[in-house]
Amino acid sequence: MTYLKLKTLCALVFLIPTLLIAQDNTFNNFKTTKASGEAPAIFTTSLNDKVAVKVASNSEISEEYIENYALYSNYALNNLLESGIVLYGDPMTRFVQKVAANLLKNEPKLKEELQFYVIKTNITNALCTDPGAIFITTGLISQIENEAQLAYVIAHEIVHYQEKHLEKSFNKSKESNLDPSSSSSSSSYEDLVLQSKDHEFEADANALKLYHAAGYSDIEINTVFDVLMYSYLTFDEIDIDKSFFGNSKIYIPQSYFPENPNPILASEDYDDSKSSHPNIRKRKDAIAAEIKKYDNWKKNSSFIAIEEFKQVQNIARFESVRGDLLRADYVKALYDIYILENQFPNNEYLQTSKALAWSTISQTIIAGKKRTFLEDIDKKEGAISMLYSFISKLSYEEVALLAIRQTHDIYLKFPESKRIKDIRNETIALLAYLRNFEINKLESISFLDAVSLREESMADTASIDTLDIEGETKYDRIRRIREQQSSKESTAELIDEKFSTFLLYDLVANREFNEIYEKEKEKLKDNSRSSLISKRKRKKQKKEKNKKLEGDIILLTPHLEANKKGEFNLNRTLKFYDLMSKEIKKYAPKGRLQYRGIVLDENFTTEEYNTASLLHSYLIQMANFENREFKNQLIDYEDMHEFLEKYDNPQLVLISGKANKSSIFRNHLFGQAEYIEVSTGKTSSSGYYSVNYKIRQASVGGLVYEIFSKF
Repeated sequence: MTYLKLKTLCALVFLIPTLLIAQDNTFNNFKTTKASGEAPAIFTTSLNDKVAVKVASNSEISEEYIENYALYSNYALNNLLESGIVLYGDPMTRFVQKVAANLLKNEPKLKEELQFYVIKTNITNALCTDPGAIFITTGLISQIENEAQLAYVIAHEIVHYQEKHLEKSFNKSKESNLDPSSSSSSSSYEDLVLQSKDHEFEADANALKLYHAAGYSDIEINTVFDVLMYSYLTFDEIDIDKSFFGNSKIYIPQSYFPENPNPILASEDYDDSKSSHPNIRKRKDAIAAEIKKYDNWKKNSSFIAIEEFKQVQNIARFESVRGDLLRADYVKALYDIYILENQFPNNEYLQTSKALAWSTISQTIIAGKKRTFLEDIDKKEGAISMLYSFISKLSYEEVALLAIRQTHDIYLKFPESKRIKDIRNETIALLAYLRNFEINKLESISFLDAVSLREESMADTASIDTLDIEGETKYDRIRRIREQQSSKESTAELIDEKFSTFLLYDLVANREFNEIYEKEKEKLKDNSRSSLISKRKRKKQKKEKNKKLEGDIILLTPHLEANKKGEFNLNRTLKFYDLMSKEIKKYAPKGRLQYRGIVLDENFTTEEYNTASLLHSYLIQMANFENREFKNQLIDYEDMHEFLEKYDNPQLVLISGKANKSSIFRNHLFGQAEYIEVSTGKTSSSGYYSVNYKIRQASVGGLVYEIFSKF
């Protein structure tokens, strides 16, 4: 399966899930956050029931459109819930709920209508959905400085719900009757954008009522807008110095770093003509006038214990590191870790993540995929731009050697960690994939020690021929002089371009290091480095093409879509899903289908939801992965191994299908499946199924039969 196909499939679930039951203050054993406890009704209520509730409680949408609105809005909500990125019962969500409770302490009816969740994504955002579900992202929690700032964001979203802004926007779109081919469509679109801006101003202003009544400080409000403006930067801004590499004996040339970081260019008064939100300058000016309307502002930035906020913020920041690795943003992961190391020195989770980032950087660059994570370096802003620039200047060999240096130093800190050792060994083995690399050219002395040796040698030059050693023959003297000359020559070329040959000074004579390298070299001996798959492997794959898959079947929610005359049609899509579910029960091999993903109805369980979240994360990482193997690079390492132990050689099945009705007489339904052996990441595909029939039992059944015939 190509990475492009995987990326297409994974794009549907955003930035994937998380997991955590509880974290101690050290975060040494950090595990990504899991949903916990009894599932909220929003997860256990079927789509039809949600639609019925909305239709019955409607007060804003006309009868002509209410069912359509209820169906589409709840379908969108369900897609978010099925992605696995929504958390409940976890420390972050509980904190958000406490802040919301403080805001709504004088609004019992409104409090009853609303529910609050956290979304696992590094994007800094918050959103309100029609059923009264308000979502706060971990990206936002990682960026804010205190409880009051979070409170204002939550209050803003509550106003969107109070004022029914989503419904008003829907009504406006129906009134405008937007049509791209219409000459009036442009002005209609502009009307909608203006209306959306009005909603934002209204939410900003009315949020003050809740915020002020709760007793928070007005000083924090402007900072909220700063958080939003600079949210594209990391959660802190720290200069990179020598401590970044963590080993005082290694030398990194200053010439490899730019003189200064790229400037931070964000502007408050940016062009917002095509944005649904007014720019920050307009929002700040408007809110300043509104703040003056309230007297007796308190100076509270928190009501909940500050320690609890710090704990929640740290969870979000550790999740940020995980999110970086999932999305293959390895440089940002290193910078986020560098920031967190100041607070959590020698933290095993951070150090393991650092080793993983360096190892994967090395693998990706050696595979010739450097651009996958080093694009648009000139557009990076702030201190992190120096790190992007530094890594971009390194050669393949320099990256490989520096990655070994980093992973080995981490291993020395945690020699009992099998995982860190495996990552280090994998990084060493990568040397075998470098063209024209000669292991014997590595120096057995550090660069800085070599400099000291040269200085001592130069100081002794004047007396090199005048030493008078008793009993020394002419030839002994010549041998001694030649050895001293050789010593001077070995340190004579201490130039920046040769710094990497000194990086592994303590590993050059290490037997384990050499054995790992030689063993990998031997594996590659008969294969061309430029060939991704040898002829022998191609023949073997050809023979195994029709081989039946063995093991348990793990099925995630299929991705199905039905169009009518080129436009998405929800009713036909839902029919597609319904028939797919029935046909899977009919054709799936008996006793082998062990898991069917997230089902939002009365049978929903938290355990199954967390499993789906874990597997979605696995897919996101795999889609962004450019390495030849996947074994030691799993982000959720322990959870994935528990999953693998639970099932017998699990085969993950990803089903995609599409149906199109272009006219009364022209229908087309097609689809296929991808199969992933979870333990190895090895992929294969079903046959491509295509029929000129509408969505019905026979056509959908044929697709399902084709998919499961592989087992």
